[in-house]
Amino acid sequence: MDLPYAALALEAAEEGAKAIDEHAAEFLQSVTSKGARYDLVTRADKEAERAIISHLSTRSPNDGILAEETGSREGTSGLRWVIDPIDGTTNFVHGRRDFAVSVGLESRDGIFAGAVVRPAHGDWAAAEGDRVFSSAGHRMSVSSVRVNEALVAVGLCHDATARAFTLRQIVPALVAQVQDWRWVGSAACDLFSVADGSLDGYVGINLSIWDIAAGIALVKAAGGQCETVRAGQIDAFLAGSPEVVAGLKHALINL
Repeated sequence: MDLPYAALALEAAEEGAKAIDEHAAEFLQSVTSKGARYDLVTRADKEAERAIISHLSTRSPNDGILAEETGSREGTSGLRWVIDPIDGTTNFVHGRRDFAVSVGLESRDGIFAGAVVRPAHGDWAAAEGDRVFSSAGHRMSVSSVRVNEALVAVGLCHDATARAFTLRQIVPALVAQVQDWRWVGSAACDLFSVADGSLDGYVGINLSIWDIAAGIALVKAAGGQCETVRAGQIDAFLAGSPEVVAGLKHALINL
């Protein structure tokens, strides 16, 4: 690719995926919880994050870093890499395929590049500015369906109160407006699917920036829109085509 930041994000994400693949069985013996019983972390998360940071530090040492497991490091370039070494750790622990390595890049103007690698699927996507490419060999594009024809993924957060509110109020409000909904368990995988058009929209609840940084880059480069709205007392991150995002926003802002 002639997109230097997208290429570097992809290289770093692939280093993380390699660390996961090389020691998956060993890593699964070291599962712990970060608080809630469904907020898991494994040695795989830590080793993948270490591999990603090492690659970025070598290739672009002046950039800042924000990583899910090890926190932040200041830089001097005005750029910051945002890393989720395994988005969908619970899926990974249970042997499911929907987990991803996510590496995004932000400037003072916001997220503008990133890459998502899905090791179990053997695919990747990388974006910079308004250009996005994938391992499938063609440019990705969000779908063009109307909101009442949309298949929308919902991402639950780790807070028990917010999870209950999502299931009792947000999901019913969405179901009344869209064709159907799915719960995959990985924001990075969901946003990858929004960017390639196999999902029409995404609603994520109380997310952290590392959950969605690379996905934002993919969706925007694929012609989509990302927006955060207030749904009741919690934040809902929306992604999809402009028409689908407008419909999702209409369904949620009056809760």
